[in-house]
Amino acid sequence: MNFGLERIHTLLEALNRPDERMQIVHVAGTNGKGSVCAYIASVLLTCGYTVGRFNSPHLIEPRDSINLNGQATTQSLYDEAIAAVSEINTLRAIGASSFECLVGAAFYIFDKAKVEFVVLEVGLGGLLDATNAIRHPVMTIITAIGLDHANILGNTIEDIATAKAGIMKSGCPVVISPQESSSVVNVLVEHAKKTGSPYKLVQPSRFISQNLCKLDFDQVHYTYPISLVGDYQRMNSATAVTALDWMYQKQLIKMDPEQLAIGMKETRWPGRLDWIAKEDKPLIKSLFNLDRILVDGAHNPQATVALRRYIDSLNASRIIWIIGSTEGKDIREMIKQLVKENDVVLSVPFTQPVGMPWIQSTSSSEIKEEAQDKAKYVECFTNLKDALCKAGSICNEGCIVVLCGSLYLAADLYRILL
Repeated sequence: MNFGLERIHTLLEALNRPDERMQIVHVAGTNGKGSVCAYIASVLLTCGYTVGRFNSPHLIEPRDSINLNGQATTQSLYDEAIAAVSEINTLRAIGASSFECLVGAAFYIFDKAKVEFVVLEVGLGGLLDATNAIRHPVMTIITAIGLDHANILGNTIEDIATAKAGIMKSGCPVVISPQESSSVVNVLVEHAKKTGSPYKLVQPSRFISQNLCKLDFDQVHYTYPISLVGDYQRMNSATAVTALDWMYQKQLIKMDPEQLAIGMKETRWPGRLDWIAKEDKPLIKSLFNLDRILVDGAHNPQATVALRRYIDSLNASRIIWIIGSTEGKDIREMIKQLVKENDVVLSVPFTQPVGMPWIQSTSSSEIKEEAQDKAKYVECFTNLKDALCKAGSICNEGCIVVLCGSLYLAADLYRILL
């Protein structure tokens, strides 16, 4: 990967700086970025604003990365934007990468739609990520930081925090999510002071009943339902609400507590503790004899710990894990955190993501080797459908089937069930 902002700046200049014609909320972090973006976009839509949202990687197909007013951009508009950006890239010999072209295409689409707000997720890191070519965000957000992409961002969590903090801009407010490490908080706060960024440290919301959260500020108290599951949504939702409240206090948006509650409740984010049931997707029963399956894209230590914590709260007799992973991820640590001795592990590769040749699936035999001494039964498969059939044949009362390890594997499942 060739990092740096010169190419994306040249591309955006050639497009007449579309990013300067919209109000941007820029979000970096290791875990929680996607759901925080989804919460904020949903609430802004509920408040009546037009909203673009950019997330990467895509889930089902490349156009999913670029969202307009709650819907993936149309294939025709996506193709138009990619063609326009690619032509500029070629004619001016910019040499922009595929991701830089995707960022350019997103701003082309958002500008053409004349959106009022854009919720922009960082691709990788922060400082040198193509999304950081923006110059005047109205808000920046740093979600939970953990050890991921260490070979690129740095071998310590403090190095990774420094890279993420690179999205902070002078005079632009930054919201900092709860962090597991006090040293990460120190790095982020020091960077905010150094860049002259007003900052707020998020306090987690608390559950006052099932899926109903409360978050208190000095002047206002928000009570809101959430549909996304997992204890970590107390932190993610609170991060979004803190940012939205600050935007309200700065008179960037008009919002009342009822609008916030509706927007938070209506937020959906596939691939994160996402229960798929036969009532919604009959194919999981007809094809695989499964009543339901839990899907989670957990692929780093922080996320797998959170997944295991949630699984433990369900009191299942046995977990049937369907696991796939991206090459370079710490499979040993993932298996160690997730798998218990009575569990079953079915290892499987994922389909090569479109337009992302640098992403490679870990071989199922490598996953099997790591799980061999940890689980009661381990088997590797060459494709997901066979693994699902196996899971359906051995899943009995008290068992839970969990597909995890990669969002690319989750995408394979969603494509099967379309």
